[in-house]
Amino acid sequence: MGRRRTQAGERKGEGMARTNLHELAFRLLETLNHVASDGTFDGKLREVAADAGLNSVRSAEAIKLLESLGRIEVLQRGRRGRNTVIAIRSIEPITIQDAESMLPSRTSNRSTRLTYDDLGQAVVERLMSLARDDALRTAQVEVFAAESSQSGARVKELEAALEHAAERETELRIRLKAAEEALERAEENLRKAFGPAHSTEGRPRTMEDADTRAVLDILRSGRS
Repeated sequence: MGRRRTQAGERKGEGMARTNLHELAFRLLETLNHVASDGTFDGKLREVAADAGLNSVRSAEAIKLLESLGRIEVLQRGRRGRNTVIAIRSIEPITIQDAESMLPSRTSNRSTRLTYDDLGQAVVERLMSLARDDALRTAQVEVFAAESSQSGARVKELEAALEHAAERETELRIRLKAAEEALERAEENLRKAFGPAHSTEGRPRTMEDADTRAVLDILRSGRS
């Protein structure tokens, strides 16, 4: 009696699952299509499934159904921190017959046996997938490190150039200041030189520096 009740409950649960799965799958499909960009969803599937009212188990069943019916194509699984990428092929409603066609029959369940070859192949495929992910991540880290090194070298080069430009500016300022002071001295000496030719004592004025003497020599040579 108890076994019959259990079997009846199982059949009833299967019927509810078949009746409810197509509705959940279509609800998830509509939510994915709503948040997708240009027909492609790229994000956290768990969050979208929660918005659609599906837990992780029902979300996996709905994704499997949608994929088997050709409504979507999973381009990237959301593993190891990556986003799930899904291409939406169609938003046609899903019927209960579609959900029932997905569920395997009891006969097929009884006849299906997992062999060691199948298990070994699954393990090898999984290890190869992990190896590819690790190799891709290692390559990305190496590229990032190389770019960071190049950027650091460029920053040091620019800092050295800026420091050299600052030193050059200081040097030019000093030379300009010296030239201005020499010009002022030359102007002052010229004013003195072109004043009265003789002092009150009758002696000619002497030149105060070499710059003034050079200017006077030029002027005198022009007169002659």
